[in-house]
Amino acid sequence: MSLTFNRLILSIFITGALMLTCVAVGRSEVVVFDGVTTVQTPIRIKVLTKGRIFSQGGRLVDIFLDSSHLKKILTGADGYGYLKYIPQNPGFMEINVRSDADTSSGLILVMDKSEKAVIIDVAGAFKDAIFSKAIRDDSRKAVKALSRDYKVIYLSRYVGQAVSRSWLEQEDFPKSVILPWQGPDSLKTLEKKGVQLYAVIGSATVISAAKKHVAHRYTFEESKDGKVVKDWDEVLKLLQPAAPTGSPERDPK
Repeated sequence: MSLTFNRLILSIFITGALMLTCVAVGRSEVVVFDGVTTVQTPIRIKVLTKGRIFSQGGRLVDIFLDSSHLKKILTGADGYGYLKYIPQNPGFMEINVRSDADTSSGLILVMDKSEKAVIIDVAGAFKDAIFSKAIRDDSRKAVKALSRDYKVIYLSRYVGQAVSRSWLEQEDFPKSVILPWQGPDSLKTLEKKGVQLYAVIGSATVISAAKKHVAHRYTFEESKDGKVVKDWDEVLKLLQPAAPTGSPERDPK
């Protein structure tokens, strides 16, 4: 895919997301990042404190997990601070952080090692849904159906966690973690934590980077590194487990 086309998609996605959400996503002075791990596998909760423009280190941050205060930490000179945590049970955990009057929230997804994850590249998978209600409805229905059988993990390549979350919430997509895309390293990190990467849906760029890590790869773009699909109904048919013999078919609504 050409650099010009990549830039075009970036422009379309950013413009569409901002137009449709109608949410002013400002620069918070404290940010907490989503994370994924498996039961009893350590995770580093990562926070960032910022001034009006640049990172601002040396600030105290209170970290809460599911309303319980975990610890107060001090961010380093680069503005980042970390707290190691070892989850004992699967599920979603809400992280809330506070530094002075500034607050932020995020999610940790704790997976059982027997569970399978479906990775969805927000920009690549939903770029056509930005301006089409029909495609948006189909994609929402498909992702909701997939979330019954898999743990959905969103990837944000261009606009960041805050704008991606605003658009997903506005359009009523299943709530889940949003991780920044860092190439194959994003997938390697998940694998090291014991996450089963079952499938990925996204751009040709992400599909290509995932070919050594994820067996089932689907894209709406031209690609030699995964299966090109025509719509979300096809994705759902390919990924939704068949109902046992004699059992009623699943209702994807």
